[in-house]
Amino acid sequence: MPSTLRERLARGQTLLGLNHMYPGAGIVEGMCPGWDFIWIDTQHGQMSYDATLASVRTAHHMGLETIVRPPSHEFTILGIMADLAPSGLMVPMVNSVQDAQRTVRAVHFPPLGDRSYGGRRPIDLHGREYYRNNPVFVLAQIETLEAVEAAEQIIATDGIDGLFFGPDDMKVRMGLPIDTTVMDNARLQEAMRHTAAAANKFGKFAGGIAANVASLHLCRQMGYQILIGGGDVMFLRVSAAAKLAELRGALNQHSNNTGCTSGAAPY
Repeated sequence: MPSTLRERLARGQTLLGLNHMYPGAGIVEGMCPGWDFIWIDTQHGQMSYDATLASVRTAHHMGLETIVRPPSHEFTILGIMADLAPSGLMVPMVNSVQDAQRTVRAVHFPPLGDRSYGGRRPIDLHGREYYRNNPVFVLAQIETLEAVEAAEQIIATDGIDGLFFGPDDMKVRMGLPIDTTVMDNARLQEAMRHTAAAANKFGKFAGGIAANVASLHLCRQMGYQILIGGGDVMFLRVSAAAKLAELRGALNQHSNNTGCTSGAAPY
């Protein structure tokens, strides 16, 4: 399946994705049908190379786009991740135009970049001419105050396709409580707005987190098209906690009605 990520965004579509942090391609099969893309996180998730490759392959066969986040923007690591043939890469901590330029050199082939030729999966999928026609979609993460200031220079870099606003690192650097929402903090909201405006100014794309309807509306008003609606960690934790609360409540009600404690025989 060739990547259509860039084409769909260029047509004005808004794409919804899930964050994937726990290793296991079965999670992709079980949780991800119907979503537009999977964000596979090798920076903060528990992904090995093998687990990442398995998830990319599984998503590919399900008709889902994949965006892989490498652990850093180190040259060799970016090349390895690009050779998995994902739809795109989300590169963390791109704080300056120099970081953006180094990213481009690592993930694009000459003359734009200096990526090494010979990726096994791209050749298997696209043939030996893959380097000519299958450029990786590159999102630069805007996660620091420095990056917000440099957002226009970063997105103006040839070979950077979009900016992704990282709210949690921004909160840490602003000295905000980690559970602060963008909806409730004007400074955080302005950094997010500035990031999207920079991307839109250059005819490129912006991505961010939209875990509820209110934040989705805010993102769309700002011009964000690449939206993360949650992830395996959140859904597993929240669903498990909700089910436990439901069953504990029913069990306690049963115990009260029968006059016995949980676990005791009802006589």
